[in-house]
Amino acid sequence: MSKNLTYLLFTLAGIWVFWQQLGYKEDFYQWRYDITTRQKIVTSQQDINKIIDAFPTILFSDLEKEYLAHTKYNKSKYKKLAKGSNFLIINGKDIFKFVVGDFRIKDFLPRDNAYYANLNSLKTGKNIYWLVDRKLLFKLLELQNVLHKNGYNETGFTIVNGFRHPAYNEKVGGAKLSRHLKGQALDIQIGDINNDGFANQKDKTIVLDLLENKIIKNQGGIGRYPGSMSVHFDVRGYRARWDQQ
Repeated sequence: MSKNLTYLLFTLAGIWVFWQQLGYKEDFYQWRYDITTRQKIVTSQQDINKIIDAFPTILFSDLEKEYLAHTKYNKSKYKKLAKGSNFLIINGKDIFKFVVGDFRIKDFLPRDNAYYANLNSLKTGKNIYWLVDRKLLFKLLELQNVLHKNGYNETGFTIVNGFRHPAYNEKVGGAKLSRHLKGQALDIQIGDINNDGFANQKDKTIVLDLLENKIIKNQGGIGRYPGSMSVHFDVRGYRARWDQQ
């Protein structure tokens, strides 16, 4: 093999590794999915229900022992928390499907070994179990709709965390009985909500005010986290407020 060919092969291998590490592979697969499916933005609760209902489900009691051990759901405190829950089975390219607005199922999933195993085997797919409360998805849609109605940027925030199984929750330092464990919570990062070209506390105040007075109210929790651009909200069913992460 010539030196030039050897150099070329090493260069291509380096580019491949660099491309994967930076997430370009995932972006490419996502772009290709959008081109081939021509999926539309999800704008109603009816559409959310239709998408969710299309996925097979599995009861917590029927989950594989290996999954329970890997995620620590086999621990007694977590068994009690998840008892009776129905998990959605997500597989292959379905991680790229829109579920609320242009937020994708992948935005709500923990980035763990199961996620990347599926990403590396999209053709055959690997099962990912997703626990989500539909009320949370409805509240996210409501937030986008209210922002739009008031002339704000309804896409001016990103999802940082959605569902977290116990092992992942411990890894990221979540509360021991976090609502993320039940698929009832979202952490979002606030961007330029008021379209003034900057992302600052004015934007965060807009979101917090809407969550407090129009969307969550006394039906769930709001983590305000002063000094950051992060916001938590959940649908626990009763009022809760806090400032510390």
